[in-house]
Amino acid sequence: MKKKLVLPILFCLLLAAGTLLGLILPDRRWSDHERRSLKQAPAFTGKSFFSGKYGQELETYLADQFPRRDGWVSAKTVAERMSGKPESGGVSFAADGWLIERHPTLDEAQLSKNLAALKSLSDRLGENGIHLTLMPVPTASCILWEKLPALTPEADQGLVISAAEEAGLSVCSVASALEDHRWEYIYYRTDHHWTSLGAYYAYAAWREAAGKTPAPMEVWARETLTERFYGTTWAKVNDPFALPDTIEAWYQRESRPVSYNGGNSEADSIYECKFLDTADPYGVFFNSNQADAVARGAGEGRLLILKDSYANCFAQFCLDDYEETHLIDLRFFRGSVSAYAAQHGITEVLVLYNIPNFCEDSMLAHVR
Repeated sequence: MKKKLVLPILFCLLLAAGTLLGLILPDRRWSDHERRSLKQAPAFTGKSFFSGKYGQELETYLADQFPRRDGWVSAKTVAERMSGKPESGGVSFAADGWLIERHPTLDEAQLSKNLAALKSLSDRLGENGIHLTLMPVPTASCILWEKLPALTPEADQGLVISAAEEAGLSVCSVASALEDHRWEYIYYRTDHHWTSLGAYYAYAAWREAAGKTPAPMEVWARETLTERFYGTTWAKVNDPFALPDTIEAWYQRESRPVSYNGGNSEADSIYECKFLDTADPYGVFFNSNQADAVARGAGEGRLLILKDSYANCFAQFCLDDYEETHLIDLRFFRGSVSAYAAQHGITEVLVLYNIPNFCEDSMLAHVR
Protein backbone atom coordinates (compact mmCIF):
# COMPACT_ATOMS: atom_id res chain seq x y z
CA MET A 1 0.00 0.00 0.00
CA LYS A 2 2.82 2.39 0.90
CA LYS A 3 4.45 1.86 -2.49
CA LYS A 4 1.18 2.78 -4.21
CA LEU A 5 1.15 6.11 -2.39
CA VAL A 6 4.67 7.13 -3.40
CA LEU A 7 3.83 8.44 -6.88
CA PRO A 8 0.69 10.39 -5.86
CA ILE A 9 2.55 11.95 -2.93
CA LEU A 10 5.53 12.82 -5.14
CA PHE A 11 3.19 14.40 -7.71
CA CYS A 12 1.46 16.47 -5.02
CA LEU A 13 4.82 17.64 -3.68
CA LEU A 14 5.99 18.66 -7.15
CA LEU A 15 2.71 20.46 -7.77
CA ALA A 16 2.94 22.29 -4.46
CA ALA A 17 6.58 23.20 -5.05
CA GLY A 18 5.76 24.46 -8.55
CA THR A 19 2.88 26.56 -7.27
CA LEU A 20 5.05 28.06 -4.51
CA LEU A 21 7.87 28.77 -6.96
CA GLY A 22 5.37 30.35 -9.34
CA LEU A 23 4.28 32.75 -6.61
CA ILE A 24 7.89 33.74 -5.90
CA LEU A 25 9.18 34.18 -9.45
CA PRO A 26 8.21 37.31 -11.45
CA ASP A 27 5.20 36.85 -13.69
CA ARG A 28 5.66 36.47 -17.42
CA ARG A 29 3.46 38.59 -19.66
CA TRP A 30 4.00 36.78 -22.95
CA SER A 31 4.66 33.21 -24.06
CA ASP A 32 6.78 33.00 -27.22
CA HIS A 33 6.03 29.32 -27.34
CA GLU A 34 2.24 29.68 -27.24
CA ARG A 35 2.24 33.09 -28.95
CA ARG A 36 -0.24 34.65 -26.57
CA SER A 37 -0.49 36.91 -23.54
CA LEU A 38 -0.36 35.12 -20.20
CA LYS A 39 -2.88 35.73 -17.44
CA GLN A 40 -1.77 38.23 -14.81
CA ALA A 41 -2.70 38.14 -11.11
CA PRO A 42 -6.41 38.96 -10.74
CA ALA A 43 -7.56 41.77 -8.45
CA PHE A 44 -9.40 40.53 -5.38
CA THR A 45 -12.82 41.99 -4.59
CA GLY A 46 -15.61 40.68 -2.43
CA LYS A 47 -17.95 40.64 -5.43
CA SER A 48 -15.57 38.62 -7.63
CA PHE A 49 -14.82 36.22 -4.77
CA PHE A 50 -18.43 35.37 -3.97
CA SER A 51 -19.43 35.16 -7.63
CA GLY A 52 -16.67 32.62 -8.27
CA LYS A 53 -15.02 34.81 -10.90
CA TYR A 54 -11.95 35.40 -8.76
CA GLY A 55 -11.39 31.67 -8.26
CA GLN A 56 -11.67 31.00 -11.99
CA GLU A 57 -9.24 33.79 -12.85
CA LEU A 58 -6.83 32.67 -10.14
CA GLU A 59 -6.84 29.13 -11.51
CA THR A 60 -6.03 30.43 -15.01
CA TYR A 61 -3.34 32.70 -13.60
CA LEU A 62 -1.61 29.88 -11.69
CA ALA A 63 -1.76 27.60 -14.74
CA ASP A 64 -0.28 30.26 -17.02
CA GLN A 65 2.50 31.22 -14.59
CA PHE A 66 3.41 27.67 -13.53
CA PRO A 67 7.23 27.19 -13.78
CA ARG A 68 8.38 25.13 -16.76
CA ARG A 69 4.85 25.23 -18.12
CA ASP A 70 5.90 24.15 -21.62
CA GLY A 71 7.44 20.94 -20.29
CA TRP A 72 4.32 20.12 -18.28
CA VAL A 73 2.11 20.71 -21.33
CA SER A 74 4.32 18.37 -23.35
CA ALA A 75 4.20 15.68 -20.63
CA LYS A 76 0.41 16.02 -20.45
CA THR A 77 0.12 15.59 -24.23
CA VAL A 78 2.32 12.47 -24.23
CA ALA A 79 0.28 10.95 -21.39
CA GLU A 80 -3.00 11.67 -23.18
CA ARG A 81 -1.78 10.21 -26.46
CA MET A 82 -0.50 7.08 -24.74
CA SER A 83 -3.85 6.64 -23.01
CA GLY A 84 -5.62 6.75 -26.37
CA LYS A 85 -7.27 10.13 -25.86
CA PRO A 86 -8.16 11.59 -29.30
CA GLU A 87 -7.61 15.25 -28.42
CA SER A 88 -6.14 17.72 -25.96
CA GLY A 89 -7.11 21.32 -25.32
CA GLY A 90 -9.33 21.53 -28.39
CA VAL A 91 -6.70 19.99 -30.69
CA SER A 92 -7.39 16.63 -32.32
CA PHE A 93 -4.63 14.07 -32.79
CA ALA A 94 -5.56 13.39 -36.42
CA ALA A 95 -4.29 10.86 -38.94
CA ASP A 96 -0.97 11.20 -40.79
CA GLY A 97 0.55 13.41 -38.09
CA TRP A 98 -1.93 16.29 -38.37
CA LEU A 99 -2.80 18.33 -35.30
CA ILE A 100 -6.18 19.84 -36.18
CA GLU A 101 -7.86 22.57 -34.19
CA ARG A 102 -11.47 21.66 -33.45
CA HIS A 103 -14.45 23.99 -33.94
CA PRO A 104 -17.43 22.20 -32.36
CA THR A 105 -19.53 25.40 -32.29
CA LEU A 106 -19.69 28.72 -34.13
CA ASP A 107 -20.84 32.07 -32.75
CA GLU A 108 -24.13 32.52 -34.61
CA ALA A 109 -25.05 35.77 -32.85
CA GLN A 110 -21.78 37.46 -33.84
CA LEU A 111 -22.06 35.98 -37.32
CA SER A 112 -25.43 37.71 -37.84
CA LYS A 113 -23.97 41.06 -36.75
CA ASN A 114 -20.95 40.65 -39.02
CA LEU A 115 -23.04 39.73 -42.06
CA ALA A 116 -25.35 42.70 -41.52
CA ALA A 117 -22.39 45.09 -41.22
CA LEU A 118 -20.75 43.70 -44.36
CA LYS A 119 -23.99 43.96 -46.33
CA SER A 120 -24.27 47.61 -45.31
CA LEU A 121 -20.65 48.22 -46.36
CA SER A 122 -21.21 46.38 -49.63
CA ASP A 123 -24.21 48.60 -50.41
CA ARG A 124 -22.24 51.79 -49.68
CA LEU A 125 -19.32 50.67 -51.84
CA GLY A 126 -21.70 49.61 -54.59
CA GLU A 127 -23.00 53.17 -54.83
CA ASN A 128 -19.51 54.10 -56.01
CA GLY A 129 -19.21 51.15 -58.39
CA ILE A 130 -16.99 49.07 -56.08
CA HIS A 131 -17.90 45.40 -55.91
CA LEU A 132 -17.42 43.51 -52.63
CA THR A 133 -16.91 39.73 -52.51
CA LEU A 134 -16.76 37.59 -49.39
CA MET A 135 -14.47 34.55 -49.34
CA PRO A 136 -15.20 32.49 -46.20
CA VAL A 137 -12.44 29.88 -46.01
CA PRO A 138 -13.11 26.50 -44.37
CA THR A 139 -10.50 25.36 -41.87
CA ALA A 140 -8.70 22.02 -41.80
CA SER A 141 -11.31 20.51 -39.48
CA CYS A 142 -13.89 21.00 -42.24
CA ILE A 143 -11.87 19.96 -45.29
CA LEU A 144 -9.66 17.27 -43.71
CA TRP A 145 -12.53 15.72 -41.74
CA GLU A 146 -11.49 12.22 -42.83
CA LYS A 147 -8.29 12.61 -40.81
CA LEU A 148 -10.18 13.43 -37.60
CA PRO A 149 -10.78 10.78 -34.94
CA ALA A 150 -14.18 9.09 -35.19
CA LEU A 151 -17.15 10.93 -33.63
CA THR A 152 -15.27 14.24 -33.34
CA PRO A 153 -17.95 16.94 -32.82
CA GLU A 154 -17.55 19.65 -35.44
CA ALA A 155 -19.73 22.56 -36.53
CA ASP A 156 -21.03 22.67 -40.11
CA GLN A 157 -18.99 25.51 -41.61
CA GLY A 158 -20.97 25.27 -44.83
CA LEU A 159 -23.92 26.88 -43.05
CA VAL A 160 -21.92 30.11 -42.80
CA ILE A 161 -21.54 30.22 -46.58
CA SER A 162 -25.30 29.72 -46.97
CA ALA A 163 -26.04 32.40 -44.37
CA ALA A 164 -23.79 34.89 -46.20
CA GLU A 165 -25.60 34.24 -49.48
CA GLU A 166 -28.98 34.62 -47.78
CA ALA A 167 -27.79 37.95 -46.35
CA GLY A 168 -27.42 39.20 -49.92
CA LEU A 169 -23.63 39.17 -50.11
CA SER A 170 -21.63 38.15 -53.16
CA VAL A 171 -19.87 34.99 -51.96
CA CYS A 172 -16.95 33.11 -53.48
CA SER A 173 -16.97 29.65 -51.93
CA VAL A 174 -13.62 27.87 -52.20
CA ALA A 175 -14.75 24.78 -50.27
CA SER A 176 -15.07 22.58 -53.39
CA ALA A 177 -11.67 23.66 -54.71
CA LEU A 178 -10.04 22.72 -51.40
CA GLU A 179 -11.98 19.46 -51.09
CA ASP A 180 -10.84 18.42 -54.56
CA HIS A 181 -7.24 18.64 -53.33
CA ARG A 182 -7.72 17.51 -49.72
CA TRP A 183 -5.12 14.75 -50.05
CA GLU A 184 -2.46 17.30 -50.95
CA TYR A 185 -0.47 19.51 -48.59
CA ILE A 186 -3.05 22.33 -48.44
CA TYR A 187 -3.04 22.88 -44.64
CA TYR A 188 -0.11 22.84 -42.27
CA ARG A 189 0.13 19.83 -39.96
CA THR A 190 1.01 21.94 -36.91
CA ASP A 191 -0.70 25.26 -37.64
CA HIS A 192 -4.25 26.50 -38.25
CA HIS A 193 -3.40 28.25 -41.54
CA TRP A 194 -3.54 26.92 -45.06
CA THR A 195 -0.30 26.42 -46.97
CA SER A 196 0.72 28.37 -50.06
CA LEU A 197 -0.53 25.44 -52.14
CA GLY A 198 -3.96 25.60 -50.49
CA ALA A 199 -4.08 29.36 -50.96
CA TYR A 200 -3.18 28.96 -54.65
CA TYR A 201 -6.14 26.64 -55.26
CA ALA A 202 -8.42 29.21 -53.59
CA TYR A 203 -6.89 32.00 -55.69
CA ALA A 204 -7.53 30.01 -58.88
CA ALA A 205 -11.16 29.35 -57.87
CA TRP A 206 -11.67 33.04 -57.07
CA ARG A 207 -10.31 34.19 -60.43
CA GLU A 208 -12.37 31.62 -62.32
CA ALA A 209 -15.55 32.60 -60.44
CA ALA A 210 -14.98 36.18 -61.65
CA GLY A 211 -14.62 34.99 -65.24
CA LYS A 212 -10.86 35.60 -65.25
CA THR A 213 -7.94 33.29 -65.94
CA PRO A 214 -5.64 32.55 -62.99
CA ALA A 215 -1.91 32.45 -63.59
CA PRO A 216 -1.10 28.73 -64.01
CA MET A 217 0.94 26.92 -61.42
CA GLU A 218 3.91 26.58 -63.78
CA VAL A 219 4.68 30.30 -63.88
CA TRP A 220 5.35 30.59 -60.16
CA ALA A 221 8.79 30.30 -58.63
CA ARG A 222 8.45 28.22 -55.46
CA GLU A 223 11.04 28.87 -52.78
CA THR A 224 11.28 26.94 -49.52
CA LEU A 225 11.66 29.48 -46.73
CA THR A 226 11.89 27.03 -43.83
CA GLU A 227 11.41 23.33 -43.17
CA ARG A 228 11.29 23.78 -39.37
CA PHE A 229 7.91 25.44 -38.86
CA TYR A 230 5.95 24.49 -35.74
CA GLY A 231 2.71 26.45 -35.69
CA THR A 232 0.02 27.67 -33.34
CA THR A 233 -1.86 24.37 -33.14
CA TRP A 234 1.30 22.58 -32.08
CA ALA A 235 1.99 25.31 -29.50
CA LYS A 236 -1.27 24.44 -27.73
CA VAL A 237 -0.18 20.86 -27.06
CA ASN A 238 3.62 20.96 -27.42
CA ASP A 239 3.65 17.50 -28.99
CA PRO A 240 7.28 16.30 -28.96
CA PHE A 241 6.57 13.79 -31.74
CA ALA A 242 5.07 16.26 -34.23
CA LEU A 243 6.75 16.66 -37.61
CA PRO A 244 7.67 20.23 -38.62
CA ASP A 245 6.01 22.00 -41.53
CA THR A 246 7.48 23.64 -44.61
CA ILE A 247 6.69 27.24 -45.58
CA GLU A 248 6.93 28.15 -49.26
CA ALA A 249 6.96 31.49 -51.04
CA TRP A 250 5.33 31.58 -54.48
CA TYR A 251 6.19 34.54 -56.66
CA GLN A 252 6.61 35.74 -60.21
CA ARG A 253 8.66 38.73 -59.09
CA GLU A 254 10.46 38.35 -55.77
CA SER A 255 11.21 42.05 -55.40
CA ARG A 256 8.41 44.63 -55.31
CA PRO A 257 7.65 47.84 -53.38
CA VAL A 258 5.44 47.38 -50.31
CA SER A 259 4.55 49.84 -47.56
CA TYR A 260 2.91 49.42 -44.17
CA ASN A 261 0.73 51.52 -41.87
CA GLY A 262 0.15 54.52 -44.07
CA GLY A 263 3.69 54.49 -45.43
CA ASN A 264 5.39 54.58 -42.02
CA SER A 265 7.61 51.69 -43.09
CA GLU A 266 8.61 50.34 -46.48
CA ALA A 267 10.23 47.22 -47.92
CA ASP A 268 11.21 45.80 -51.29
CA SER A 269 9.56 42.40 -50.76
CA ILE A 270 6.39 41.03 -49.18
CA TYR A 271 8.53 38.36 -47.52
CA GLU A 272 10.03 39.46 -44.19
CA CYS A 273 12.56 36.70 -43.56
CA LYS A 274 13.41 38.03 -40.09
CA PHE A 275 10.33 36.12 -38.87
CA LEU A 276 11.80 32.76 -39.86
CA ASP A 277 14.02 32.80 -36.76
CA THR A 278 11.21 33.77 -34.38
CA ALA A 279 8.34 31.92 -32.72
CA ASP A 280 6.08 33.08 -35.57
CA PRO A 281 7.61 32.03 -38.92
CA TYR A 282 4.24 32.46 -40.67
CA GLY A 283 4.78 36.19 -40.09
CA VAL A 284 7.15 36.05 -43.08
CA PHE A 285 4.13 36.89 -45.26
CA PHE A 286 3.48 40.65 -45.32
CA ASN A 287 5.35 41.39 -42.11
CA SER A 288 2.85 39.42 -40.00
CA ASN A 289 -0.34 41.35 -39.12
CA GLN A 290 -0.22 45.07 -39.84
CA ALA A 291 -3.04 47.61 -39.77
CA ASP A 292 -2.63 48.17 -43.50
CA ALA A 293 -0.25 47.24 -46.29
CA VAL A 294 0.07 48.27 -49.92
CA ALA A 295 1.98 46.32 -52.58
CA ARG A 296 2.61 47.40 -56.17
CA GLY A 297 1.77 45.09 -59.06
CA ALA A 298 1.77 44.99 -62.85
CA GLY A 299 -1.97 44.74 -63.55
CA GLU A 300 -4.92 47.12 -63.61
CA GLY A 301 -7.26 48.29 -60.88
CA ARG A 302 -6.76 48.40 -57.13
CA LEU A 303 -7.81 45.54 -54.89
CA LEU A 304 -8.56 45.98 -51.18
CA ILE A 305 -8.53 42.84 -49.01
CA LEU A 306 -10.23 43.03 -45.60
CA LYS A 307 -8.64 40.12 -43.89
CA ASP A 308 -7.45 37.88 -41.15
CA SER A 309 -4.06 36.16 -41.35
CA TYR A 310 -5.26 33.63 -43.96
CA ALA A 311 -5.00 36.46 -46.51
CA ASN A 312 -1.32 37.09 -45.74
CA CYS A 313 -0.43 33.94 -47.65
CA PHE A 314 -3.20 34.33 -50.25
CA ALA A 315 -2.26 37.85 -51.31
CA GLN A 316 1.08 36.78 -52.80
CA PHE A 317 -0.87 35.34 -55.75
CA CYS A 318 -2.99 38.30 -56.78
CA LEU A 319 -0.33 41.03 -56.70
CA ASP A 320 0.34 41.19 -60.44
CA ASP A 321 -3.35 40.98 -61.32
CA TYR A 322 -3.71 44.57 -60.04
CA GLU A 323 -1.85 47.86 -60.10
CA GLU A 324 -2.01 47.87 -56.31
CA THR A 325 -3.15 45.42 -53.66
CA HIS A 326 -4.18 46.88 -50.30
CA LEU A 327 -4.65 44.81 -47.15
CA ILE A 328 -6.50 46.00 -44.03
CA ASP A 329 -6.62 44.12 -40.74
CA LEU A 330 -9.63 45.41 -38.79
CA ARG A 331 -8.07 44.36 -35.49
CA PHE A 332 -5.58 47.20 -35.88
CA PHE A 333 -7.07 49.54 -38.47
CA ARG A 334 -8.91 52.54 -37.04
CA GLY A 335 -10.89 54.31 -39.68
CA SER A 336 -13.62 54.06 -42.28
CA VAL A 337 -13.13 51.37 -44.93
CA SER A 338 -15.44 53.14 -47.37
CA ALA A 339 -13.48 56.39 -46.90
CA TYR A 340 -10.21 54.50 -47.39
CA ALA A 341 -11.55 52.97 -50.60
CA ALA A 342 -12.52 56.38 -51.96
CA GLN A 343 -9.22 57.95 -50.95
CA HIS A 344 -7.08 55.26 -52.58
CA GLY A 345 -9.11 54.65 -55.71
CA ILE A 346 -10.07 51.08 -54.80
CA THR A 347 -11.90 49.27 -57.60
CA GLU A 348 -12.65 45.94 -55.91
CA VAL A 349 -12.95 44.62 -52.34
CA LEU A 350 -12.36 41.06 -51.16
CA VAL A 351 -13.22 40.04 -47.59
CA LEU A 352 -11.15 36.97 -46.73
CA TYR A 353 -11.41 35.23 -43.35
CA ASN A 354 -11.32 31.65 -42.15
CA ILE A 355 -14.88 30.73 -41.19
CA PRO A 356 -14.57 30.31 -37.39
CA ASN A 357 -12.65 33.58 -37.13
CA PHE A 358 -15.24 35.32 -39.31
CA CYS A 359 -17.90 34.18 -36.84
CA GLU A 360 -15.96 35.51 -33.84
CA ASP A 361 -14.36 38.77 -35.00
CA SER A 362 -16.31 41.52 -33.24
CA MET A 363 -14.46 44.24 -35.19
CA LEU A 364 -16.30 43.20 -38.36
CA ALA A 365 -19.60 44.25 -36.82
CA HIS A 366 -18.33 47.85 -36.71
CA VAL A 367 -16.91 48.03 -40.23
CA ARG A 368 -18.06 51.09 -42.08
